Amino acid sequence: MTDEHKYGIKTVAIQTGLTQLVIRAWERRYNAVTPLRTETNRRLYSNADISRLTLLRLATEAGHGIGRIANLPTEEILQLIGSEREIVQSSASATEMGSQEASLRFYIASCIAAVKEFKAHSLESTLFAASVAFSQPIFLEKLITPLMQEIGEQWKTGTLRIAHEHLATAVVRTLLGNICQGFDTAVATPNLVIATPRGQLHEIGALIAGTTAASQGWHVTYLGPNLPAEEIVGCAVQNRAKAIGLSIVYPTDDPHLANELRKLRRGIQEYVALFVGGSGASAYDPIISAIGAVRINDMPTFRTELEALRVQQNASVASEES
Repeated sequence: MTDEHKYGIKTVAIQTGLTQLVIRAWERRYNAVTPLRTETNRRLYSNADISRLTLLRLATEAGHGIGRIANLPTEEILQLIGSEREIVQSSASATEMGSQEASLRFYIASCIAAVKEFKAHSLESTLFAASVAFSQPIFLEKLITPLMQEIGEQWKTGTLRIAHEHLATAVVRTLLGNICQGFDTAVATPNLVIATPRGQLHEIGALIAGTTAASQGWHVTYLGPNLPAEEIVGCAVQNRAKAIGLSIVYPTDDPHLANELRKLRRGIQEYVALFVGGSGASAYDPIISAIGAVRINDMPTFRTELEALRVQQNASVASEES
């Protein structure tokens, strides 16, 4: 079993809107997808398999025969479904007729296809449509996060070039930045500094954390990727930040990162909370624990921690005033 192939056929049926019988038939007769087989002959599917099966379902519902389209590239299946406007309309119909997961998979597949063709405008339009179709937590946690993870996986395997990854990052960065700026914050709103430490170049996780915090009523100062500890500390001190959020993705074996985290912790007041998240954060658990930082596993946990910190600080201020 691999990280890419981890879904059983029951889960795939729920997420794609297809029956297990149809999935097996499309595999056996048309080789629509090729799942991994375990030693016990159990089928395991990847995110890419789920996205492809979802698109094939939508194409057949539009009148295209599965025998003719089963082996077409994903980009051609998307073209069969229709133009950009029709894609959005088809996805809206999928949301009404099928599961939310199926609709999410459709949007992700549409985004991947746009990235592969370097169609930034199409990617922007699809993401904007998705941001309207779903609540913000769903959009951030179940579309943007898996989308960027899948792009990262395809880059590692050579399916996508680094230029594809850069294009996707640029579009998502702009979108999340606009969302974050759309929140009104009061003068008394607590400050949160978001960045990635020195050596960490992947910033989408940090942007998602910043957008999440802004939606929770925090004033977010986003510093971007690859920042030395001294610069993060300087901003936090000047802004009188109540918390700092760091995202760690790759590499997971940086010998210098532990020292960067120690310097950061020494440079800020004890009451300033330090949150560390990202897919690579667990690799640095010993140092994260040693400096008293809180490791964040997901955005719901981050929201809970931020709310608890605000409640704690409000109680402290009330106690001092009384």
